[in-house]
Amino acid sequence: MLELQERSKTQSVLRDYYSSGMSKRACARKYKLSYASLLSGWIKKYENVVKPLSLPSESSQEESIMANRSKENYREENAQLKKRVKELEKSLSFSRLETEARDLLITRAEEYFNIPIRKKSGAK
Repeated sequence: MLELQERSKTQSVLRDYYSSGMSKRACARKYKLSYASLLSGWIKKYENVVKPLSLPSESSQEESIMANRSKENYREENAQLKKRVKELEKSLSFSRLETEARDLLITRAEEYFNIPIRKKSGAK
């Protein structure tokens, strides 16, 4: 019975390996296997039981599009991404300022009205 459970777990690991496209080393790390060659052994042992999944054809088309794009398109996309990063950083900075302002407001309200507003960490 135990051997059947281990075999099922092994096949589950192999299915995940085939479907995810991750490296043997990454898969071994994910499942806390002692070494990646153990996974290679399982692949050889169960090659007739667990079939590799074929990847969708979209991914190969997407790869060829990525490989064939021009330097200008790459630069344009890179510039757009940098612009987006700056916008997100600005938004994050503003959000942090808002949080700091709210904290200051709560602190001043607690001092002014002499009542605790913040929830205590040990409260139930």
